[in-house]
Amino acid sequence: MSQLFGRISKLSSSPLKRRLCFSRSDFSTTPTPYLFLGRDVVGKSSCGGSVVNYNLYDPRKEEQMQFENQVLSKDLRKSSAIGSSRGWLAMLNKHDSTVRLTNIFNNNPSKTITLPPLIKDEAESLFNVSVSSSSHDDFVVAARFDGSRLSLCRLGDSEWTRIDVPCPAFRLSPVMYSDRHRKFFVNSVSSDYTGPTDFTSKSGLVSPVSGYVRFPLSNSPISENALDIQRLNVHQLLVQSPSSESFIVLWGLDRFTGKGEAVEWKDEIYNQNQDDLVVMTRKIRVYRQDAEKGIGPYTEDIGDLCIFVGENEPFCLSASDYPGLKPNSVYFAGRRSGFGVCDLASRTIRYLSDSPLRHRLLWLPPTTPHY
Repeated sequence: MSQLFGRISKLSSSPLKRRLCFSRSDFSTTPTPYLFLGRDVVGKSSCGGSVVNYNLYDPRKEEQMQFENQVLSKDLRKSSAIGSSRGWLAMLNKHDSTVRLTNIFNNNPSKTITLPPLIKDEAESLFNVSVSSSSHDDFVVAARFDGSRLSLCRLGDSEWTRIDVPCPAFRLSPVMYSDRHRKFFVNSVSSDYTGPTDFTSKSGLVSPVSGYVRFPLSNSPISENALDIQRLNVHQLLVQSPSSESFIVLWGLDRFTGKGEAVEWKDEIYNQNQDDLVVMTRKIRVYRQDAEKGIGPYTEDIGDLCIFVGENEPFCLSASDYPGLKPNSVYFAGRRSGFGVCDLASRTIRYLSDSPLRHRLLWLPPTTPHY
């Protein structure tokens, strides 16, 4: 078995690769956020699994890296990533639908956690996964689907518990866990929602699920083109800072043909065959939730903070804690689009890579290995 944080090499077109070596203590004392770009199988392991290289992107150094020669168990080899939260990478087995939580920086099989099969309807799409704790001993996992379903599973449960949330008010909302409130939240897409907000009051679950009813968003930029906004596919994401301050992030995506022609998201012809389409992040807007005043004003200044959004649970970091990160910014990553960073003050978007990858792009928050 390879070492905990064996060899990491910078991906390059040059035949000579610069190799960086980190020891267990180096990694545990210098955590950093990474973008998980997938894995390459480079061999077979003696346990029936595979030897893989994990492809990562370090936003602090703006370099693509490889975490090399890591042993993947047979079960994980047959699984694909469905989300990430608190350092855990959630993997869904293609054959029996069991979910496994693993930390790619600690490939010790005894530290991989197996959860019951997560069964979904054919018409359902899985949005994201949220974990209530980074602890190895006791936590609840939430899996969010589009529509009305959210499934919960506590460590040791024999099956997932289905929670129904009001639809369409919460239909397109990912799930996130709040340390401050000790509960999961889904974000209402409408500030006019007046229905129930406690969805698990009678379930007896340790980690309840609530609807986060946001305040009306206001103070949008004067130069905003309403028609342009309407033609975008806008994701509304709830994220909390390390000090538990709440923000709503509007992440607006546009899409084009290979010839650069804009394609409406409601165009059914293209929805059936998206292979030739390119997705671009067109706008990112942040609204600060002021609970005392009951408003959600637009802001171009979140100070030292930077926000990470992708096909994972959104999270927020203090840039000064991780030198190299851009403060007052939103880092984004999406399937078929690439990844980049948006400077909120200037409202400029800079792509760090525009290679249209076809699989989930997941930001992994800074973490120490789960021993």
